[in-house]
Amino acid sequence: KEEEERREEGDGSFTVIPHRGQFRKRVLILCTGGTLTMSVDPTNFNSLAPVQGALTEYLAGMRELTDDPEMPEIISHEYKPLIDSSDMGPGDWAMLARDIHTNYYHFDGFVILMGTDTMAFAASAL
Repeated sequence: KEEEERREEGDGSFTVIPHRGQFRKRVLILCTGGTLTMSVDPTNFNSLAPVQGALTEYLAGMRELTDDPEMPEIISHEYKPLIDSSDMGPGDWAMLARDIHTNYYHFDGFVILMGTDTMAFAASAL
């Protein structure tokens, strides 16, 4: 049974779960929408459409992430509602920046999943 230990970071302490004598890395995936959120939508004649929760469900079923003890702990957050990247703007990019800032000391890495229409603008803003 793994025991929880506390590690101090920046502006407070938080709990990390050690793995094999080391602290297991943690990665936060922030998903605003895009192709990776597409799934069969039963409310739309089973066509592909952005479906809330599809990415989280897909990640949970990836055995290479869940079965390999060397992989980091993956936490995913899908924004509600999912945002079409062609509709994203400075307010959305500020939201991503705030969420990274809020969680900065609780994770070892961040992945932002979004559509490609305004990805370069979002990257520049962040």
